[in-house]
Amino acid sequence: MAGAVVGVGSALIAERLRWRRDQEKEGAQTRRVVYSDFLMALSRGHSDMRTVVLRSDQPTGDRLYGDLHQALDGSGIWRLRQSLSLTASAEIIQLAVRACDALTAMRDRLVEDPDIRADAYLLCRADLWRENAQLREAMRKDLGMGGPPDPEVGQYRYPAAP
Repeated sequence: MAGAVVGVGSALIAERLRWRRDQEKEGAQTRRVVYSDFLMALSRGHSDMRTVVLRSDQPTGDRLYGDLHQALDGSGIWRLRQSLSLTASAEIIQLAVRACDALTAMRDRLVEDPDIRADAYLLCRADLWRENAQLREAMRKDLGMGGPPDPEVGQYRYPAAP
């Protein structure tokens, strides 16, 4: 009888450990998808805003304002930021907010001056890339990815002062 109890107990413990391992693996896979989608939306938002200001018809005024807002909103960044709030740690959420803030600062800068060669834009772009690199590194760490750190972390410089 005691042997049966020990056998059943061991089987239950082994099953519980297997279940926990499967849950952790599934959680990591969910985070990987959400992280990837979020990073792609950041990139798409930036790229789509650049497309707006580089168009041959060069929108101005209210049209520029609307087109830049649509480019950012159309990237899906706000929806995906909500998904992060359900899957990511507080640290990653905070870094994602900073990256979103850098992207909206870029949008606002482009509304004021749509010249992507201007120092003001280059400063905003450097801020965005730095925040994005820090976010990617935190996401890699959370997913247990080994290897050297993201080479872009801390490598963004502002344009030279005149």
